[in-house]
Amino acid sequence: MSILLFLFLMYWLPTIIAIARQAPSVLGIAVFNFFGFLIVPWWLALVWSLATRPYERVVIIEGRARY
Repeated sequence: MSILLFLFLMYWLPTIIAIARQAPSVLGIAVFNFFGFLIVPWWLALVWSLATRPYERVVIIEGRARY
């Protein structure tokens, strides 16, 4: 049972990384990851999830921007 869980988590690893990093293209990565059984799309989804940058949040306090 634990091996099946491990394989499931490894299969969806790119999507999990994209969700954790709050990537703006999570849906695209998840769809691309769905075809991961072909091996090449899985690697591309993994690279894509690691390469995306999360949304930047800008908070303006008393007329000054803070990042």
